[in-house]
Amino acid sequence: MSFIQILVGALLAFLVSGLPANVPSSNGSTIASTPGLVRIFTASIHLADFSPPIPIPGGQRIVAKVNNGKLSGESLSGTVQGGVSVIDIVNGGQAIEINVRSYGSTSDGVPFLVEESGVGSSADGFARLLLSIGGQYANLANEFLLTETTLSSDRKTVSSAIYRAVDR
Repeated sequence: MSFIQILVGALLAFLVSGLPANVPSSNGSTIASTPGLVRIFTASIHLADFSPPIPIPGGQRIVAKVNNGKLSGESLSGTVQGGVSVIDIVNGGQAIEINVRSYGSTSDGVPFLVEESGVGSSADGFARLLLSIGGQYANLANEFLLTETTLSSDRKTVSSAIYRAVDR
């Protein structure tokens, strides 16, 4: 089982605690409801060069400016205009904590702020995304959003698939 599969299972278990706990099964007993994930948009951000490593307990922290990016999908499309990415690399690169804040505007001019926080490996990760946005997109600000994130081999582009947690 991969690190991402374990993390998804843990996140889904956390989600279940906030959803209806008992769903009748076909044999009359009750089982926990497991939420599903529905992809709602994708994001691609382009990073500037990383800072020199900053020592932290167990590893190093690197910082990169978010130069620009793009959001694409039926639920949301727009342009990322800037931001910052802070990445903590610990345990010889086996564990990575990612925190990204970026801002921009939708294709119809509504401003947004994205805050992404998660964990993963040097190749991919999973994170919670908080979206501050208004207008016709205000409902997205109240959703539980998860991302599956990959970093390009040249470490210049971060690509994310953004999912909404839904009760099945």
